Amino acid sequence: AFNDNLFKQIVLLLAVDTLFPGKDMQGFAFAVFALPFVLFSGAAGDLSEKYSKRSIIVRMKILEIVIMLFGIGALLLVPRQGTAAPGYAWPVLLVVLGVMGTQSAFFGPAKYGAIPEIVGGDRLVRANGGIAMTTFLAALFGIGLGGPLLDHFGPGVAPPAEPKLWMPGVVCVGLAVAGTLIARRMGPLKALRPELTISLNPFGRLWSTSKKLRAEKGLMSLILLNSFFWFNSGAISQAMNGMSVPEYLGMQRKSEVTWLTTTISVGIILGSLLAPWLAKRLRLSWLVIGGTVTMVAAQSLLLLIGTVVTRDGYAFELAMGALAVAGVAGAVLMVPIQSYLQDAPPPGERGQAFAVNNFMNFLFMFLAGVFYQLVVASVGPTIAQACGGAALLLWMLKSLPAIRAMHIEGHAEWT
Repeated sequence: AFNDNLFKQIVLLLAVDTLFPGKDMQGFAFAVFALPFVLFSGAAGDLSEKYSKRSIIVRMKILEIVIMLFGIGALLLVPRQGTAAPGYAWPVLLVVLGVMGTQSAFFGPAKYGAIPEIVGGDRLVRANGGIAMTTFLAALFGIGLGGPLLDHFGPGVAPPAEPKLWMPGVVCVGLAVAGTLIARRMGPLKALRPELTISLNPFGRLWSTSKKLRAEKGLMSLILLNSFFWFNSGAISQAMNGMSVPEYLGMQRKSEVTWLTTTISVGIILGSLLAPWLAKRLRLSWLVIGGTVTMVAAQSLLLLIGTVVTRDGYAFELAMGALAVAGVAGAVLMVPIQSYLQDAPPPGERGQAFAVNNFMNFLFMFLAGVFYQLVVASVGPTIAQACGGAALLLWMLKSLPAIRAMHIEGHAEWT
C-alpha cells in the first residue's frame, strides 16, 4: 500500500499544474492505474483459487521490486518545471503506473482471500479492522510523503539545486524488497481448487459468478454499494489535489496537500478501529446507513470552499474537518461490508467472489478517473466530488433491503 500510494501520489501531483501548467490531468493517471483491475480481475481470482495464495503473494512482491526499478527510470525523465514540455515523461509514468496496477490486481485476491483461510467467524471482523488500519496507515505515509518529496527533490526545486526525483524511487525499491522478505515468512496455504481452469476471457467467468451472486443474499447489490464507495473515494482523492490551486485553497507547496490527505487517512484509521467496537453494539445495517449518510454530509461541506468560504478565511480548516469526518464515516461503512463480502460466499468460491468485487470496485474507480477528467475543467473539483457522494447515497437507498439482511455467521452481535 505504501509504494502504490507514494508513486501514484507523486504522479497525481505532477499532473496538477506542474507538468501541465494551469491544468488538472489527474483523471488520466487515476484511470490508467485502475484499468488493469478491470481487465485482469477474473484471471486473478482464478489464480488465487488454483494455486496457493502464499505463492502468489510472494511472486507478486518480487514483481513489485522490478516495477519500482522501472519507476526510478520514469522519474528521471521528468524535466525541471517550466523549462520543457513533459516529453516522454508523462507517457512513461503512465505505463509504470499501469504495470503497477496490474501487479496489484493479481496481488489483491490472494491477499484478501487468504484472510478467511487464516482467521474466521468472530475473529474475521477484528482481522479486517486490523488489516484496514495497517493498510491505510501505510497509505497515510505513502500519500503524506508524496508532497514533501516533490518539494525537496521534484522539478520545482529552486536553482542551483538539481531535481532528484529518482530518490523516492529508491525508497520504493527498498520497501518492495522488505515486503518480499516479510511475505516469505507466511505459513503455507494449500490450493483450494487446483483443477480449476484459468479463464483468459477477462469478463467470462466474472459474468457467471455475478449471476450466482445476484441470487445469494443480495450480494451483488452490496458489491455495487462497495463499488460506489470507491467511486466516491476516487472523486474525493482527486479533488483534494485539485483544491490546491489558487481558486480554492491556494497552496504554495505540494507538501501542503499532505495535510488534507493525512487528515482523511487518519480518519479512515480511526474509523477502522471504531467499526468493530460499534459492530458489537449496533445493528450492521445501522453502521452501513449511518456511515454513508455521514460521509456524504461531510464531503458536501467542501462545496462551500471557493464560494461561501474563501482561501483567506477558514477554507483550509473547513476542508480538514470535513475530510476527517468523511474518513471516519467511510471506514465505518467499508469495514462491515468488506467483512460480509468475505464471509458470505461459500469456501472455494471466495476468491472468485472477491475477484468480482475487485473488478467492480476498480471499474468504478476507473470511471471516477474518467468522470473527474471530463467534468473538472467545467465544474471544478468540489462539485466533481459532490457528484460522487450523491451517487453513493442514491445506491445506498436502493440497496436498503440487502443492507437490512446482512449477517455474519458466528458473530451474533451483528444480527
